Amino acid sequence: MADRYRVVRYKPRQVVGEMEAEDEAGGPWEPSTWTHYPLEMEVADLHAVADAAGVGDFVLAGYSGMAALAGFLAPVSDRARGLVVGGFPLLASCDYWLGFEEGARAALIQAGMQDKAAVHHLGRLLYREWGSRDDRAALAALPGPKVLWYGSRDCEPGCRMYDFVGGAAIARHIRAHADELRAAGFELIEVEGQDHIGALATTDVIAPELSVVLDKADW
Repeated sequence: MADRYRVVRYKPRQVVGEMEAEDEAGGPWEPSTWTHYPLEMEVADLHAVADAAGVGDFVLAGYSGMAALAGFLAPVSDRARGLVVGGFPLLASCDYWLGFEEGARAALIQAGMQDKAAVHHLGRLLYREWGSRDDRAALAALPGPKVLWYGSRDCEPGCRMYDFVGGAAIARHIRAHADELRAAGFELIEVEGQDHIGALATTDVIAPELSVVLDKADW
């Protein structure tokens, strides 16, 4: 889709469970010292990347864990105009993901892996804060485009992520909140027959469907 849209990659200080090297994260920092999620710092980082790219307003996009971060940030960034995400149950309860982060952190502490445990400390702070918010009005206020796509078999038996996060039941949770999502202006795309991996990897199927929705949004 880069042939039609300008794509700028925002790489956060925490990326899918791994801390960035200090020289790539703005210098040394210790995430285990935070008592609340550093939202102001995250939004400032996001805006700094946009500024460096010469971008004013933008649409946040991501898949899976990066979809979660995009969904967390879009309602609080005054420069986010829309949200294009996949493979994450937006508007569903954060309880599963909070439990995942807390369980992983506890296991890593017991194993003596404090550095990796610190990553999940930051994750649990994110889901604690997100779980205390009601983002429906803020998401509805985004002018768009707003898209959520997912595989019809995401986190069902046979999904390649089932043994890892099968309890997330991503496809089922998205369907359960479909009316709320549409009320907030989201276009939902269910990719038939695809699991969590397939709904990202089959770009020949996904990209045309996303293009149709983005064209309708005149973005």
